[in-house]
Formats: sequence, structure tokens, C-alpha cells
Amino acid sequence: MRYSVFMRPITILYTIFFLILGGFLLYSSSFKNSYPDTAADSPAITPSPTETPPLETMIGQLFIIGHWAHTPLASTTALLQEHHLGGVVIMSAPEDPTTIKEWVTTWQEAAEIPLIIAIDQEGGPVSRLRGENFNTVSQRSITDTTIAYQTGVERGNELAALGITMNFAPVLEHATKPDSFLYERAFPSTTDSAALAGALLSGMRTAGVTGVIKHFPGHPDTPIDSHVTLPQVPITLSELDSFTAPFRTLITTTPPAAIMTAHVQFPLIDENPATLSYFFLTSYLRETLSYQGLIITDDVIMQAIANTTDSSTASVEAIAAGADIVLFAAEPEKVVDAIVAVHAAVGAGTLPQERIATSYNRITTFNESTRLSSTTTQ
Repeated sequence: MRYSVFMRPITILYTIFFLILGGFLLYSSSFKNSYPDTAADSPAITPSPTETPPLETMIGQLFIIGHWAHTPLASTTALLQEHHLGGVVIMSAPEDPTTIKEWVTTWQEAAEIPLIIAIDQEGGPVSRLRGENFNTVSQRSITDTTIAYQTGVERGNELAALGITMNFAPVLEHATKPDSFLYERAFPSTTDSAALAGALLSGMRTAGVTGVIKHFPGHPDTPIDSHVTLPQVPITLSELDSFTAPFRTLITTTPPAAIMTAHVQFPLIDENPATLSYFFLTSYLRETLSYQGLIITDDVIMQAIANTTDSSTASVEAIAAGADIVLFAAEPEKVVDAIVAVHAAVGAGTLPQERIATSYNRITTFNESTRLSSTTTQ
């Protein structure tokens, strides 16, 4: 038939067209399967999970444990990993201080949440890191804000180089008597101490290290050492603002990101040591002084607490009082019993889970802001 002759080229052209179209569609499908939509998988636009983490994780984050140079690295790592702990405070340095960076790397890799890595590097008598590579100038030698800031920057850089993110310093107590427990650890001027502390904090912050003001609301100007016994300050409620003046000034002018509590009793105000006192940590520090940062206890193994309260009970009481982080420096293994006690208190309804969640959220916010700050300073 005549039309078959003319239609043959058209048929061939259609055939070629559909072959090309089919090949293109097959290729497109293959390409899409090989390279998923990157926008959908991008961490930058993936919303953060909104579900509440397990209670065990939240409780664990409320504890920091000590690590000593003689302590097996594996022991500390296991405690961190098994109990979801929030951080480590380095209590003594190895012969080669650069080894600390290896410790930190091991701990951070084992942790499900970034850890706080702390140290007591006040300068002077309390300097965990010594030698020509470390600035150990004491607070009593710091007389103006320029020196304070420069010391903070230098000290912060030294700590940051080792992976340390928090320094339990400076001390903000009054200490005017040479025989006082904190004399060699305090600033020489009580009137300028808040400004000096603020400058020191700012210097460390520039280096990406968070300073921790201590010890709120303050030790007495006496030889009594809270490592051995419980100091007492016999002031009345009307005298409290005057006693805490440096802390109040600093909170107003240069709000610190973290404050450490004092194992000190104010018997005319509260029968509990400040570390375990709802009045001091919540009513006064949070509500009256409007402090928003972390509250960290001094070591609950110290005799000022341990003489009357075991560390597990003290942990429950400190958290109930308003502490965000409980410190187990001298005997880190005791943190396990403390975690059990806190969990039991929540289960019994004597410690509200909301109290745990509030501190957990505050710690999470702190960690995130610290991470962003470190990224900026690098």
C-alpha cells in the first residue's frame, strides 16, 4: 500500500525519540537514587529533637567527677560512658601536661553529649598546672583590671590548648587576715575584687574558657578550712547583702556563666550549709539576685559536708536546693551511689523530675553556647 512507504521514516523517528526519552528517564531515576536530596539530609536544617531525654541521661549530666594523674584513664572513661556524666575536673597533672589533651580526646569520644572539662587553675597555691609553660601568678598579685584581663587571656589560652573548657576560678571572698583560709587565694582589694574578677573572667572567655566564681555566698575571714570542718558565719539576714557585696556587684555588672557554692553555714539565716540550702541557692541567688547561670557545688566529699551528711544524700539535697551540677572530685567512684539516690528520690516524688529537667536544660544551653563561643574564638 502507498501510505506504508511514506510512514516508514516517521515510524523510525518516533522509535528513536521514545528510545532517547526512555533512556533519559532511566538516567534521571538512577541519578536521584545515587545522590539523595542533600537539603533534606542537611544537619543545618534538621530540627532538633523535641522529645525529653531519658531520666538516666538527665541525672547523669548533673554530675562532674575528678580525675587524678594516677587514676587509670579507662576507669574515668567507663564512669563517664556508663552513667552519662556531665564532665571531669582534672585534680592533678601528669608529668607531661600535654597528655591531658589525650585524656580529653578519649573522654569526649566516649561521651554521647559534649563534656565539661574543668580544672582548678587559680594561680598561686592552687595551680594544678605548673612550670614555665603556665602562668601561675596568684590572685593576690593582681592589682588592676588590665593585669587581670591579660592574666585571664594567657591562662585561658594555656587551658584551651589542652582541651580544658572550664576553670574553677577566680575566688571572690573577702580575705584580709594573713591567717585566713583563703588569704593567698583572694584578691588584695575587697573594694575592687568584683572588677578584677570580671576582667579575669572576660580574659578567659576571650580564649574560649569559662571561669567559675567561687565560693558563694562566701567563706568567713578565718583560718577555718571547709575541707576539714564546717565554717560558720554568724550574720543576720539584714547583714547578708553587705557580706555578699562582691558577688552581687559582679552578677549585676559582669554576670558570670557559672558560680560555685560554699560549704559554709549561716546559722542565723539557715541551718543548712549554703550548698544544701534552698534559701541561698534559689530564694536568694536565683530570685533576689536574678542570677541565671550554672550553680556548681564544691566537692561534696569535703568534710564540711561529709561530717554530717553522706555524699548521696548531699547530692539529692543540693539538687533540690537549686544546684545544677554536683561535684565529686576527691572520690569520683561515689558518684554511682549518688545517681542511684537521685533516681530513687525522683521515683519517690521527693525530688520533682521538673527540677532535674530544669538543670539539664540549663546545662545543655550552656554547652551549646560554649561550643558556639569556641568556634568563634578559633
